[in-house]
Amino acid sequence: MEKITCYDKVDGISLEHMVRYGKFDMRVKHFHNEYEIFYILEGERLFFFNNRNFVAGKGDLILIDSNLIHMTKSVSDEDTGHNRIILYVTREKMQAIDKTYPALQLVRFFHQHSGVFHLTPQQQDNFIELYYLFRSECKQKKRAYKQAVELAVVSYFLHLTRDLDKLSPENPQLPRDGKYKHVYEIADYLSQNCEQNLSLDEIAEQFYLSKYYMCRLFKEVTGYSISEYINIHRIQKARHYLENTDLSISEITGLIGYGSMTHFEKNFKTYMNVSPLKYRKSGNLLVPSDHPINP
Repeated sequence: MEKITCYDKVDGISLEHMVRYGKFDMRVKHFHNEYEIFYILEGERLFFFNNRNFVAGKGDLILIDSNLIHMTKSVSDEDTGHNRIILYVTREKMQAIDKTYPALQLVRFFHQHSGVFHLTPQQQDNFIELYYLFRSECKQKKRAYKQAVELAVVSYFLHLTRDLDKLSPENPQLPRDGKYKHVYEIADYLSQNCEQNLSLDEIAEQFYLSKYYMCRLFKEVTGYSISEYINIHRIQKARHYLENTDLSISEITGLIGYGSMTHFEKNFKTYMNVSPLKYRKSGNLLVPSDHPINP
């Protein structure tokens, strides 16, 4: 069960406040072109990104880089729910802000600072102030309200970059009885070798695990199946080739490890909602996300 308290949007920037009751694991949108600034008002969430698990709780801010492969889920089966606010900024809007205010270098900052941060009470208040200003401006719609929201967001980012330069992000969950150690090693291996044609038997043999135990453990810790994790990283590589090279779809198919172009195109469309060719022709932009993204 869930309740959307608000969803407001101005050009390239949106704000979503949602309360969820009970256990919830993210089901869709493993990566997207928005930057996420995820703030937890109540409850706990388990995040998986950069091949590691992180636990975030009340008063924590989670920064998620554009197109970062990520998953979020309940910390345990006894989860009673969570209350969170997410500020989304599209990649195009963030680049435009950087162009207007080049000293901020926000694109670089988010790339270098993705992670979970424990905010001080004052830093928590700063985010809540931005939340209420965003809601108020969108509700009242006074003269130049969209610009008022954008300027408030830019001002918040300026102070955030100063604050987080002094903070260290939360460390990933440490190995417990070998479980996390195995999964982190497997995730690193898959992300580095996703273009190879690896069978589950070969991967299990590489880590001296039974195939069935390995698959169950990986899904339990990351929220992904092994084949899904391989496919997601392949699609990310495909997007890089589509955006930065003139390689044909057939050539890209071979480079990222798919045996047939049909298989590649089917998987690409599953994650990107468009075919590889249409993605390239559209200017290499992701299809607009269908908010709420539901993390």
